[in-house]
Amino acid sequence: MVKKFDIHVKGGFSERKGLKKISDLVQITSLNERTRNKIYTAIEDSFISVDEEYTNELRDGFCEYLYTEIFSLTKDHIPKSYDIVSTYDYSEVFKNIYNIILTYEYNDVLDFVEGFINVFSYVDSQNLYKYKSLKDEFINKINNIFVDENVNYKIINNIVTDIISDEEIKSIDDTINDSAKVVSSHFQKALNLLYKTKDYDNSIKESITAVESMCQVITKKEKATLGDGLKELKSEIHPALKTAFEKLYGYTSDANGIRHANGIGEGNSTFAEAKYMLISCSAFINYLSECTKKDD
Repeated sequence: MVKKFDIHVKGGFSERKGLKKISDLVQITSLNERTRNKIYTAIEDSFISVDEEYTNELRDGFCEYLYTEIFSLTKDHIPKSYDIVSTYDYSEVFKNIYNIILTYEYNDVLDFVEGFINVFSYVDSQNLYKYKSLKDEFINKINNIFVDENVNYKIINNIVTDIISDEEIKSIDDTINDSAKVVSSHFQKALNLLYKTKDYDNSIKESITAVESMCQVITKKEKATLGDGLKELKSEIHPALKTAFEKLYGYTSDANGIRHANGIGEGNSTFAEAKYMLISCSAFINYLSECTKKDD
């Protein structure tokens, strides 16, 4: 069933039960209508920049590049204009673009976005004055849309790239679904704070608290630390891995860490930092869980 509305109540039933997966919060293998409309608007706005600042010849070149290089058609397929000023009917061209953005599969839309990067590169190459780059402006618009709409991609070096891999997504879902209730609850909060509320400081806090909770589950001690939890494991942990996570844990716990006022996390944490902590803590929780199973 396709949901018309996205229902999310902070602290609500789904959140308490850990029923929201990362795929419920992040667009991974689909794009909703709101996102598609924003992508179309970014394309249209960028074309308007060509329309306002450049010649008809350059706008026609835009259409020709789109149809011959992206659509693999010929110039004869471009809708013609009956206006003396323009060669092509830009309105009809954009009706076709809108249909693609709104109805095609998400991967086709992302292919199309990459294609438009090339289109605007072409326009830039034809601009003799080069006082600004339409391609760079377009990439910035799309990347901002991806961040605002929780799309799991970013344009890097003109290519649409995953920001969380399939393996990392599985790790996050495993942490929510297979961990003890208290661990899952903290991790669910970290996920919602990262993607829904965009509260990166508190997302980091909840991620590391989920690790602490896992240690308390292992040791059966209410105030157990990461070090306590590691000592309780009978399985041998590689020293480098142990040291790495102890340092990461220390980063969040010392006087300058995320939990203390006036430190690096006091309103300054970024999406990248919070995402890194979410993924790292997820992986380590699942690792501890596997070690515990082996011990049993």
